[in-house]
Formats: sequence, C-alpha cells, structure tokens
Amino acid sequence: PFPGNINQLVLELDPYEAQLQKTGGAIAEFVNPKYADAKRTTFKTPTRLECMMQDYPKSLSPEARVGFTSMEVWAAYSPVKNSPAEARSKESAGCPSHSATSGELDIYAANSRLMRMRGARVDGPKRQIYNGLSVDQFPCIVWSPSFAVTWSQLSSHVTCENGVRISKNSVLVMDGLDISLQGLRLDGALVVRAVAGARVQIKRLTVKNAGWSWKPVDENDNELPEVIRIRGFQIVKTETTELVFDKPGDYLLEDEDEWEEED
Repeated sequence: PFPGNINQLVLELDPYEAQLQKTGGAIAEFVNPKYADAKRTTFKTPTRLECMMQDYPKSLSPEARVGFTSMEVWAAYSPVKNSPAEARSKESAGCPSHSATSGELDIYAANSRLMRMRGARVDGPKRQIYNGLSVDQFPCIVWSPSFAVTWSQLSSHVTCENGVRISKNSVLVMDGLDISLQGLRLDGALVVRAVAGARVQIKRLTVKNAGWSWKPVDENDNELPEVIRIRGFQIVKTETTELVFDKPGDYLLEDEDEWEEED
C-alpha cells in the first residue's frame, strides 16, 4: 500500500450539498498519461480517466465566491507519493523527491523552523543520505495535536522566555494539552507526556543523554518492514529522558544547579 498521500479540501456543507443535488457529484474528467521515458511513447502505468476534486469550483456558478490561500512550501506541502527509485529519479532531475524519506524529514524541518520563529535556538541541519537521497536533517522536533495545531496554540505553549537551545542531534517530543516550554537546554532525547488536567511548566530544564540515531538501511532488505525500507532509515533509541505526568495537577520543572544562561 506504500507510498500514498491524501488531498484535503475544506468545504461549507450547505452550498456543497446544493451543488451535489445539481450535478449529481459529477466532475469533468480528463486523461493524465504517465510515460516511462522522455520519448513519451511507452506508458509507465495504464492510463485512465481521472477527475480532480480541486476542479469542483469549476462546476459552480459565475457568481460563486471561491478563494484560495497560498502558503510557502515548507509549511504546507510535502506529499509522500514516490517510491525510492522514483524519488531518486525526481531528485536527479532537480525536482523534489516527494518520498517517505523527505516527507518525514520535512516535518522535522518545519517544526524546527517554527521553534526558531518562537525564539528557540535550534541547531542544524546536517546533510544525510537515505535511500540514495541527499536530505537536510534537522533535530527531530514533534508534537501531538493536543499540544498544538495552529500557530496561536504553539505560541501559547512555546514562550522561550528563559531561552531554549536544541542541539542538531536532539529529539524533542511534546504530547499534552497544557505543556508550557519556557526554558530548555537539550542535547539528546526528551519526551514529555501529560494527561488532560496535568499542567506542566518547563521553566529551566537541562537534558543531556546519548539520544537517538538515524541508521541508514538497505531498501532491498526484505527482513525489514516496508515502512522502514521506504524511509531509508531506522531510528535507534539509545537513551531517552521521558517525563510522564499521568495525573492531573501542577508540575514545575526547574533545575537551577545545572542551568546555563543564554550567551
């Protein structure tokens, strides 16, 4: 089933339902052949009739209000739709690989950039090669939807008032509705999880450990699961500092003894 990607549209239901009644859900069809080579004489896959859901606005009346939001690529678009071989071909042609490798690492890059926009000092990237693809690898910074989905939510949780520094080899995972990141010195792997009702304030926390590493793998090694092979790497979790707050309450993380002020 891999790789695959999904598209998403946001529609107002009332006018959408009215349009469905009018058109029966039919969208204009087209043919989009995929060729195997530059001569364009051999199909790579069987060609079929297709319809694009983004063509839905074309079926609306001239007076319909239709708009779009344009965003920078790093913040909005990194599909996972090409096999490793197809991804290498895309990259050699100077195009984005749009692979499982780039899809995951682009999340790290986007989140690192967002953290920098909030005032954090995030090191990296470092240049790595996975599945023959040359990629920029930023620190692995991820958070759950309960932590933040929008910029305003992220801003309320990540204040950096005491300074946040994250080394290029670090991992930061934040999973919880009410985690506040004010001050952190991270060189390694840190996972913070908080149940609903647990209010965690990371005021001044220093974490240093052996962390995690990204080990390149052979895409043809059938001993490995496909989800690993299409990425081109396996995550080795050598050492992790995991802070789990499984009961509601107020928690303050502050280690004055090891804290280093910003330069």
